[in-house]
Amino acid sequence: MKRGQSLTESGQPGSPGSVATSYVQALLDVAEARGADRQALLQQADITLPTSDQAALHVPVGHLLALFDAARDATGDRLIGLRLGCAAKPRMFSALGYAAMGCKTLGEAVSLIPRYEAVVYAGATTTVTLGQHDATIAWRPTLPTADAARMQPLNEAIVAGWLTYGRWITGLHANVKAVRFQHQAQDALDDYRALFGCVPTFGAADNALVFDRGLLELPLIQHDDGLRQLMEQQAQNLLIRLHADRSVGSRVLDAIRSGLPRGESDSAAIARAMGTSERSLRRQLQEEGCNFRALIAQVREELARVYLADDMLSVLDVALLLGYTEQSAFSAAFRSWTGMSPRDFQARQRP
Repeated sequence: MKRGQSLTESGQPGSPGSVATSYVQALLDVAEARGADRQALLQQADITLPTSDQAALHVPVGHLLALFDAARDATGDRLIGLRLGCAAKPRMFSALGYAAMGCKTLGEAVSLIPRYEAVVYAGATTTVTLGQHDATIAWRPTLPTADAARMQPLNEAIVAGWLTYGRWITGLHANVKAVRFQHQAQDALDDYRALFGCVPTFGAADNALVFDRGLLELPLIQHDDGLRQLMEQQAQNLLIRLHADRSVGSRVLDAIRSGLPRGESDSAAIARAMGTSERSLRRQLQEEGCNFRALIAQVREELARVYLADDMLSVLDVALLLGYTEQSAFSAAFRSWTGMSPRDFQARQRP
């Protein structure tokens, strides 16, 4: 990469804000090692893992965040995301992890992240920017900024995972110049200082590592061109598979999640976003045995659970974010989905 060059790629496979099951498995391993019950965590997060080796499968980020919440409560560790990042190994990152491990230099490995990040996490943007003396890797999820606090464990897992994995594949315990997180600061700053060698900046516009550009020239201790080529091809195949496996219904869900915060989630707006007509969209959904009303209800329920866990949002705020003009209509819908009122749900989610 040349100086000032920025590699950017938004994850498209899966739904906006979805994560590979390999990442879920890694979180379960970390929580189980700290005394949590694996099956209980899966049940609380409403996650069913595949019985076969289907590395391309993703789960919605709402379920992953629920798993982080359950793991935090079960272990009593508020920094469970940081612990996950510290346990980063190739399997956690699917084919991307093994392809990076086989690269010749750290810079070559880093350059793979924007290209193949959607294999691990779909619905985010990673940029790698080179300055005269520094290099910056920055990650921004697509979830609305109102969810920054809820995203804390995932933000920390990803950024800590970059550093931990970089140290592992180079064999060098290098510190960084700066760390940024979108969420607000926690009490245990010593834990951050011990890992990063500095105290992060919180409440930032992105989640990022800033480090000496010269580190990108470091050779990797397990450099293997054959492995890199093989696993990069597998990563490409996984991306193709993720795209190919997506139904019209799943793409409509994507469009609703994207349009809902902007007030552009009616069937006409979604059809325009997908480059088709309402009539054609309705027909295609019918052929798959689903309908638009059910899909928008699914997204509203999914986002409602995320929003209601945010201390900064009232029930009315959540209702408006989800496109309801009246709080009572949202409350009635939420009760039909969950069997409880939004306020009761909030009371269970918030300490």
